[in-house]
Amino acid sequence: MAKIKNAHAVQGRHIYARASYLYQAASYLSSQACEVQQSQSAPSDRGLEMDGCGKRALQNLSRQALVDMRAVCLKSQIRQTPVIKKTVCKFCDTLLVEGQTCVSVVENRSAGGRKPWADVMVIQCRTCGRAKRYPVSAQRQKRLPLREKQPRPAQDVKQDVVEEREVDMAEPISPT
Repeated sequence: MAKIKNAHAVQGRHIYARASYLYQAASYLSSQACEVQQSQSAPSDRGLEMDGCGKRALQNLSRQALVDMRAVCLKSQIRQTPVIKKTVCKFCDTLLVEGQTCVSVVENRSAGGRKPWADVMVIQCRTCGRAKRYPVSAQRQKRLPLREKQPRPAQDVKQDVVEEREVDMAEPISPT
């Protein structure tokens, strides 16, 4: 007999595991680079200090892990979650950590900031200087296959036809 497949089984679980591992590795390397920077500002007990070269090397390893993660996701055609997408700079592949590798500000460019629905969170990468903008209070639109089709009511269609006929009848016919 054949095995009964689980309805909730994820196809390509090993690919998700690989992408998750690469993201965690990039996060760890980025945090180590920040610790190296903080230890340089504080006096060292042992006298062993890493120069800026060590911090750069850790940042570059972190970026390479994120490049590999993006390549794995693109190659296998799996979706990254929006949370992960927001934490990676899409221009230079730096892991965006608030206060260390990026700066975030909430902007409202409406006249006088009076429209609360116009709030936009701007995340600016300190590595490349590029900014990404995300609406703060707006709901995300569902993907096209998941949207429900809302048929147009038949009464509205009939009403439009009736109005067109009334407009045509209202125009006087002039003899030529």
